[in-house]
Amino acid sequence: MKIMKLKILITLNSIKLNSIKYKLYTVFVFLSILMHVHAQQTISLDDALKMALENNYAIQIAKNEAATSKNNNRLGAAGMLPSVFGSAGQDNQVQDTKQKFLSGSENNKDGAKSSNLNAGLEIGWTIFDGMKMFATKNRLKELQDIGELKMRSQIELTFSKVIKAYMDVVLAKQQLALYTETLLRSQKRYEFAEEKFKAGKSPKTELLQAQVDLNTDKSGKIRQQITYKNSKALLNQLLAREVNTEFDVNEIIQLKTEIKLEDIQDKAISQNAGLQIAKKNQNISILNIKEVQAEKMPSIQLKSGYNFSRSQSEAGFLQSSQSLGFHYGAGLSINLFNGYDVNRRLINNRLAFRSSEWMYKDSLGKVQSAVAQAWNNYQGSLQLLSFEQQNIQVAEENYSIAEEQYKVGVITSIELRNAQINLINSKTRLLSVQNEAKMSETELLRLSGELLK
Repeated sequence: MKIMKLKILITLNSIKLNSIKYKLYTVFVFLSILMHVHAQQTISLDDALKMALENNYAIQIAKNEAATSKNNNRLGAAGMLPSVFGSAGQDNQVQDTKQKFLSGSENNKDGAKSSNLNAGLEIGWTIFDGMKMFATKNRLKELQDIGELKMRSQIELTFSKVIKAYMDVVLAKQQLALYTETLLRSQKRYEFAEEKFKAGKSPKTELLQAQVDLNTDKSGKIRQQITYKNSKALLNQLLAREVNTEFDVNEIIQLKTEIKLEDIQDKAISQNAGLQIAKKNQNISILNIKEVQAEKMPSIQLKSGYNFSRSQSEAGFLQSSQSLGFHYGAGLSINLFNGYDVNRRLINNRLAFRSSEWMYKDSLGKVQSAVAQAWNNYQGSLQLLSFEQQNIQVAEENYSIAEEQYKVGVITSIELRNAQINLINSKTRLLSVQNEAKMSETELLRLSGELLK
């Protein structure tokens, strides 16, 4: 696998140090940055993705929903298993009785007590329902698969956000380093202008212009520091960490140059989570039709049970009675007419199936369009990347020449500033294109279902 490694390194080789003050300032700045970086935890992009997988709240919710759909996929939920019910009850009474028999005798008693105890175990099992239970079980399996696909889709979406947030931190860090480099150059230019002014070799306006540009760069660095902190806070939020947690990132960004459009297109059709969900919804629509059609068929149930009863009475014909034993049997039921409700639901489910077909075709078209756009962006980014890398060398050389010309008075400070701005813009464009290329690659992998591999 050919890996394109891109790293923007801050260097001061092109800057010739003219004063001890400048040397000490440079050393101090870089030592401060170095000490600050080493005091922080450095996390790689892989580390960030692992933390998101373990901690991100949206992913945890998706995992729970997938577990719920898996838990619902059971034989009992489809009606394939028998049902068993147990019951028990006791009834006690205290009553006054007056009984007169045909023989003329009487049985009168006040406060006569009686009790009845009943207990039973009932088992019922539907052994045939027009194959509805099998259609239901298959539908539950499809819903389980959809739950897992939705979880994968959420993980892919979160990973894309984490990669973008990580890249934003890298970009902000590199741009901050660029501002630091620019500030050092502006500081050097100001010191040189100050020396020329004190020596009477240049007007004060040149010194003031250098001061204005130096202040502008200081302001830009402060703003970039804010951007850097905010980008870190967003990444921490996606990783479900305290937003002010300090960390550092790796600046080496790898691009996969072996990606082929044909492979991405084929994998998108077969592996894209959204397309697979749409296909599963088609299958569920077919199974819904089968479930309703099954209601037109007869249903056969087996039943059995065990009953126990005992009664006692202080008044009446029987003083006590007890019975226990099994019972078993079978039953058949068929829906002869229910106000055409079955036909109504059957028509609705067939319409839903047609809609699911159109939804799949629509999703397919959207995925294919998204792949084409991501591919165009990816290829364009790679071309711009190569161009901007070459352009930086030209901008660096141009600035070095302009700096030497400024020292001998061939060009003005404004022309030197223009060369400096051209160099800044060139490096900024390279950093931006580098970020865009990585995000286009991420989108291609997400669309093709390869992002988690």
